Amino acid sequence: MTMNRRSFFKNSIATGTGLAAGATLAAPIYAQGKRELTMVMAWPHNFPGLASIAYNFAKFVEELSDGQITAKVNAAGELVGAFEVFDAVGQGTADCYHSSPMFLAGKWQPVTFFGLVPFGLNPAEHCAWMYHGGGQELQNKAYRDLFNLQAFTCGHTGAQMAGWFNKEINSLDDFQGVKMRSSGIAGEVMRRVGASAVMIPPQEIFTSLQSGAIDATELCCAWLDSANGFQQHAKYYYTPGWQEVNSAGEIGINADLMDDLTPHQRLIMQHAAQSANSINIGEWPYYNAKAMENLRTEHKVEVRQYPDDVVIALAKTSQEVVAELAEVDDYAAEIYASWKAYRDEAVQYSVLVDYPLYYARKLAFENGA
Repeated sequence: MTMNRRSFFKNSIATGTGLAAGATLAAPIYAQGKRELTMVMAWPHNFPGLASIAYNFAKFVEELSDGQITAKVNAAGELVGAFEVFDAVGQGTADCYHSSPMFLAGKWQPVTFFGLVPFGLNPAEHCAWMYHGGGQELQNKAYRDLFNLQAFTCGHTGAQMAGWFNKEINSLDDFQGVKMRSSGIAGEVMRRVGASAVMIPPQEIFTSLQSGAIDATELCCAWLDSANGFQQHAKYYYTPGWQEVNSAGEIGINADLMDDLTPHQRLIMQHAAQSANSINIGEWPYYNAKAMENLRTEHKVEVRQYPDDVVIALAKTSQEVVAELAEVDDYAAEIYASWKAYRDEAVQYSVLVDYPLYYARKLAFENGA
């Protein structure tokens, strides 16, 4: 089916937006001056690299508040589904969440600037824009007005992989007819180059690969992908992760609740999110390196690289799709202008400084240094 390009930004791609059937969530619980928050997340318990963020946030909130504020963490599906955490918190039936902004894309596509943008910002650059370039203020304005939420960037996977396939990708023609799990704006890019992109929750990808419901998938990186067992049903692991130079998560808090907190308590929520974020940034490169070595040596996974012409075609299509986001509304136009101005500067800097250094490290390693 051919999708009208503009309709992509007007129609929901989420699989559900209401509360899970039968779920009844309580407002914040008070006892002897203490407050217990209900936290929902878009992941199962013990989901590598992601569930730990919510638990660290809850831990830091309790420690920084001397036990006056605690948070009970609920996994996806326990109170609400993975795509429903935003509604639950915005409506006040839950207090806070951890998720990917991309799971809100079915309601408002410009969230992609706060999560992942093809050929976009790496973790350090994303934090630079959010903390120093106005990204946080722009997010606060849009989220409060549109969703009754206040969010803090929290969790950064770093460079991801392009995806798992059972066929070699030597040209754009090889994407034709491939049914691939791909999220958000990256999925739209894949559709425009001929693939059939579908969005399903992370916890359902393995069974979809196993059953043949999908032919290929991208989720994340070696650590999370291998923990989900994708290597059992796909042979080729492609790079570069053009679609997710980094994937940023977020801690979201009901805006009315945030306003009800004391100034000190609001700082606690902010600093707890920033602390959880800093720890997570170190988790991914540490465990990804170990998992990639295991995939290559133990499971004989073939790591392949897209040809240059495929990368260039994906880049041009991505630029087209990302620019269209600016046309959604006034919020999007302001966010895009800020994001792109810094992205262009960051890319020019990294070409001059980071790329030569990575190449030098490669030469050093190959020559035994």
